[in-house]
Amino acid sequence: MPHQQSDQKDAESGLAGITAGHTSICSLEQTLRYRGYAVSDLVQCSFEEIAHLLLWGDLPTAHQLEALTERIQRAARSIPQTVVCCFQRLAETSPQTSIMDVLRTGVSLLGQLECDNGPNDAPHSRDLSQERMKAEQLLGQVPALLATWVDCLRGEPPSHWPNKPLAPALLEKLCQTKASDIAATVFNTTLILYAEHEFNASTFVARTVTSTGSDMHSGVTAAIGALKGPLHGGANEKVLHQLMDIGVPENIEPWLARKLNNHEVVMGFGHRVYKTGDIRADLLGDACHRLIYSDSSFEPHHKLEKLALKLEQLMLEKKGLRPNLDWPAARIYHALGLPINLFTPLFVVARVSGWTSHIIEQMGNNRLIRPLAKYIGPSPRPYVALRDRQEIEGPLPKAH
Repeated sequence: MPHQQSDQKDAESGLAGITAGHTSICSLEQTLRYRGYAVSDLVQCSFEEIAHLLLWGDLPTAHQLEALTERIQRAARSIPQTVVCCFQRLAETSPQTSIMDVLRTGVSLLGQLECDNGPNDAPHSRDLSQERMKAEQLLGQVPALLATWVDCLRGEPPSHWPNKPLAPALLEKLCQTKASDIAATVFNTTLILYAEHEFNASTFVARTVTSTGSDMHSGVTAAIGALKGPLHGGANEKVLHQLMDIGVPENIEPWLARKLNNHEVVMGFGHRVYKTGDIRADLLGDACHRLIYSDSSFEPHHKLEKLALKLEQLMLEKKGLRPNLDWPAARIYHALGLPINLFTPLFVVARVSGWTSHIIEQMGNNRLIRPLAKYIGPSPRPYVALRDRQEIEGPLPKAH
């Protein structure tokens, strides 16, 4: 069982194993499930089907799916000119800025232009259908923000959003070429598996912001800021850097020995929740294999796959650690021709579906999230008036 509850109250563990709330969106017990469905079954779906499931609670009918896909496409074509102009100026003056910062700023701007001040109804009597429509809007706008930024960096005006489902449309926009069926299918799978993962750091941040009575755009903006941190969302980028650093098979063992001797983390392995393996890594690893060996155009990536497989075997042998989702995701994005600095922003594109679902759930049954802290500072001490204070020689006293 990957997820065990605990009554432990030791805050130094980063709240590991501590139940911090209830949700009907996602379960990590025994296997990963979205709204009760095993994710191993859901990878057959389109990303839009998963978004509908997370936001509305059920898998869509054919009519509902068609309508949602059209709404997402409309939203992707509705980036306000104010945002486009801002991105263009930013691309001119700060082209090296983090794309995560660009997305965070873009969502914040959209919230301002939308005048999003959160639900107007009193708690516990809210009709949250308007919030779900805001979420659907963001499902189209966030990938469009990413594509718009890439266009701005190229010095081009934003191009028209394709009349296609989100996965092939975004891949086509980013790569500036029509995606093959296998490429679009595997890319779609990455979005599904990145879509939702219970009370992870960014989702908990989004719920905490929402619990204050704040709005959806503020919650998503804060979540993007949390996902920017390398301990949460940057691992997929570091995975590819590691493999590039190793380079050739004969370097694997000395490279890993150095890492382990220096007590350094090998990115892409182990997970805070999954101790016996990440089902997402298994599913995406299979998809990666299908992509890489689908036709001769991916042959240059065979060497990297063999390198990755050897490192997997060594990590299991020496540390007992299995890959997590970021391990195959990085190799898939690389094989699809996507730059490394887009890997984590693509995580954002997918996770907007999970974030907004949790924001709506928090709005529907809200209570301010306000945990306690264990004080570890100085013991009680008497106040000394300014005139009587003396300089302390040497280093300042340490906290207990």
